[in-house]
Amino acid sequence: MIKKLVKATGAGVCALVFPDKCLGCGKYIKKNADNPLSKCFCHRCLGEVLPVFDHPFCPACGHCFESGPDHLCEACLKTPMVMESVRAAFIYKELIQKALGLFKYQSKLSLARPFERHLFQAFATHFDMNGFHLIVPIPLHISKARKRGFNQSYLLVRNFPQLYKDTFDRPAPWRIDIGSLARVRATVSQTGLDHQARKKNLTQAFACLKPAHIKGKNILLVDDVFTTGATCNAAAQTLMNAGAAGVSVLVLARA
Repeated sequence: MIKKLVKATGAGVCALVFPDKCLGCGKYIKKNADNPLSKCFCHRCLGEVLPVFDHPFCPACGHCFESGPDHLCEACLKTPMVMESVRAAFIYKELIQKALGLFKYQSKLSLARPFERHLFQAFATHFDMNGFHLIVPIPLHISKARKRGFNQSYLLVRNFPQLYKDTFDRPAPWRIDIGSLARVRATVSQTGLDHQARKKNLTQAFACLKPAHIKGKNILLVDDVFTTGATCNAAAQTLMNAGAAGVSVLVLARA
């Protein structure tokens, strides 16, 4: 099923928007239609960013383990998060960090196409795709959105309805919602802050603008990176306070 999904979602990508050289090592690359990221990285570099479909992980927060069975991690045992589950397409390591940096801070928007396809594959692999009512990308504060010019989390999911229709030949059972959740307070950069400092930094950072759209809904929050989980947890708490039935999280990369 995954092989079919990869082929279906990888079709139709315009080769002209992708580089001739690997974004990781700079060597010329041979593109493979079955692997969306092969349009950006060579075969050797791709070996460093394999999707995390097969890793043992914490069933709650999605933290990956080196070996052994799936089990709750120490952090989730001590302090359970609001989200029901967190899943990622990749581990946040060197090459993915570099690629995300190019995507977010240098406006390498051509990366959105392969990223969204791998994220969609992770969605199909880790979740019941028919179990959600809404997909909500984590919003940016208006000041950051104006400075950056785009919301990377939205770019990762904007084509999900079409990808679902192309793959399963029927309309998606959920819709993308970008108007119900807002980031209403500007915060300092989370980089370098520990979990408690991040949690404090995000206090009252989000607000639900349309509670009627959220009440009773199962929601999939989407973000680009999950480190301590403070941002997603704060957003999920806001949605739960507004009456959401449940909130899960899908991210491109997880630390």
